[in-house]
Amino acid sequence: MNPKHSAIRLLRRSAGIGALALLAGCADNDPGLIGFAEWKQMDPPPRLEVTDGPIAHAVNFAPGAVRPSQAEAGAMAGFLAAQEIGPGRQVTLEAPSAGPNETDRIVQRLTAVRGLLEQQGVSVVMAPPAAPGALAPDQVRVIASTATVVHPDCPGYNEPVSEYDRFGRPNQELGCANEINLGLMVADPNDLVRGRPLAPADAERSALAIQKYRTGSEGESEGQGSSSTLSVIPLAVGGGAGGTQ
Repeated sequence: MNPKHSAIRLLRRSAGIGALALLAGCADNDPGLIGFAEWKQMDPPPRLEVTDGPIAHAVNFAPGAVRPSQAEAGAMAGFLAAQEIGPGRQVTLEAPSAGPNETDRIVQRLTAVRGLLEQQGVSVVMAPPAAPGALAPDQVRVIASTATVVHPDCPGYNEPVSEYDRFGRPNQELGCANEINLGLMVADPNDLVRGRPLAPADAERSALAIQKYRTGSEGESEGQGSSSTLSVIPLAVGGGAGGTQ
């Protein structure tokens, strides 16, 4: 056999063995290695949840009475104050199931309670009669809805860390602490669901701020400086025949 051919064959065999060794090394099952086709959907960020729960207060009437006593009226006012139910809020009135002979009395009781609520700026809607036995015959129930913030679960913050990733690091939700802090600071959980309407703006004050910005008169008090208040009001409202001459 030609020595030259033998050397070439030996070189090819060595190269094949080296390639097999490299392939074996690439087949390592190291959990830290990420395969080409491996992909995982990112978990959604933690978010606060606002839930509405009903809370009820029973107004008791004396037998045969159609108006609540002063004590019951005070107890209902205390219930509204404790639940922060003020002007602009809405409650539901519920009456007990009764026979035809007691319909007029129940209507008068509902009207009396509704009048007390509307005096405090609370709007009222009527609910169907309660199920038999749910209310005493001499009671009327006031039902309100209160919003509560439900905080997300944050591993490592409010519970022990029990899950780890492939590198031994704890799985912690980014931004979870910020969400919890927001839920603890918010005064009205309903603000997390919908915003409040803005109050009417002061047009004169807004016009003065624009005028000061244009003239560069920073630090001057209102009504002082090179421009008067009346000179900028027509500009703020669009001018017209009623402007200064």
